[in-house]
Amino acid sequence: MSANEYAEQVVGDFITDITDHVFLSIERDDMAMRNYMTNVNRYGLEAVNMAIGLKIKERLNLENDLENNEPKSRLIKSYTRHRTSDTQRCQLTNYA
Repeated sequence: MSANEYAEQVVGDFITDITDHVFLSIERDDMAMRNYMTNVNRYGLEAVNMAIGLKIKERLNLENDLENNEPKSRLIKSYTRHRTSDTQRCQLTNYA
């Protein structure tokens, strides 16, 4: 496996579970967790979690994949896994 292939695999694996990573990041940061709870109290758990999930997809231009019902984060019960579009993969491969 080349360095580029390895990098593609590592980043791809991270992107696949990016939603879980974001929620874990919130859990591990006291200020982020306070802000999360403030927003949950104001807008509701489902609205906040859905907004975060949709923003991840939108900002990173990801496509939906399968659902994961075993997140590492305690803030969510499940999440949609993601993948990059074929166009993005092609651009990444050509870049290296």
